[in-house]
Amino acid sequence: MNKNTLAQIGRILLSFLFVFGAVSKLVSMPFFDGMVAELLLGKDYFDNPVGMIWVQWLTRILVAVELVLGLALLQNKWFKKIVLPATLGMLVLFTIHLFYEGFRQVNGFTEGNCGCFGDVLPMTNLESIIKNVIGMLIGIYVLLTFKKEDVFKSWVSPTLLGVITLFTLSFGIKSYEAVAPSVLDELGTIPAIELMQADSIAQAAIAESETIIAETEIDVTEKIINKPSVDSVKTSKVVSVKTPSDLTLELLYKYAPSIKSQNLASGIKMVCLFSMTCSHCQEVYRDLSAMKSSGKLPKLFLVNYGTEYEQNYFFSQAGDSKDAHTRTEDFTHFKRMLEGKTYPRILVIKNGKIEKEWDVDTYEKSYVMRYFGIEKLEEKKSGGLQLELQSGGSPW
Repeated sequence: MNKNTLAQIGRILLSFLFVFGAVSKLVSMPFFDGMVAELLLGKDYFDNPVGMIWVQWLTRILVAVELVLGLALLQNKWFKKIVLPATLGMLVLFTIHLFYEGFRQVNGFTEGNCGCFGDVLPMTNLESIIKNVIGMLIGIYVLLTFKKEDVFKSWVSPTLLGVITLFTLSFGIKSYEAVAPSVLDELGTIPAIELMQADSIAQAAIAESETIIAETEIDVTEKIINKPSVDSVKTSKVVSVKTPSDLTLELLYKYAPSIKSQNLASGIKMVCLFSMTCSHCQEVYRDLSAMKSSGKLPKLFLVNYGTEYEQNYFFSQAGDSKDAHTRTEDFTHFKRMLEGKTYPRILVIKNGKIEKEWDVDTYEKSYVMRYFGIEKLEEKKSGGLQLELQSGGSPW
């Protein structure tokens, strides 16, 4: 194979890299918007509507540039002067950013999703750095060996664009075999009066905390034995600050009102916030579904972000589990419930207070099993999810 052929293969690989990245970001724009917004505006970016407008323009410009470069790599106009240097420059800039993110966070190189391919193909920062370095080496080789006469035929560019687009969109194909469980399916047989009582208890818990804050000054009559007097009446200020548990529950009640029926003020419950196209969320839900057979896991309630057909797949990939759940397609509401954390977010709530919490940075299947005293998981004999027998190891 001569140098010209290798250079053409290199151009095709670079083009694939950029077009795949652009199209995958296009089909998961809310996810990509959120990543860039958190980087530029902070974890509370959803409270900055003006900033979010500029972030959305920036993400769309980045996607457009990536797509244009991917297609420009297949033609000869200004190839060595502009196209190839711009391609290498973009790879260098993103690699520097990946190193920065990797050093800035705990386990920043080996956990999380860098966002290079949106939510279509999650990659860690380390995996993306390796991918970019390979891309830069290919680009340098092409730069050194490219000749003006190495022209692609006219059909190559549109054909490659169509193939890459189809390849990217294929990641979003879901199975329609499983019937999506109805919202709060497990509660379907509970009498309406019981649901009303559970709702009243939850509302009473919120009202009680609000009343304490509203009453900032009260009169306290101090009783003195055998000496009642006007002097015994004193005034004191009672100031109550809402706990993190109170604030979290208020957000859940506001943006996922169906959760009120779970009566979080009584007993132990586990509330899970999942983005249904997130591979980490899918893995965690498979783990929790496997742990349920032990009988030691609290009752689950899921707050799912995504579309209905994504939810079909989300439940079927975990062995057709049918836990009580609610679904939202409003990404801003979902991010508010996350409170700056990264999904998946798992809350263990005991008598209205958060007793334990995990997210993508702290979750470990073995930790959760030890916390609930689960020693091992039983293997599912046939069909559905195949469960592991050991409690150790990383969930991803």
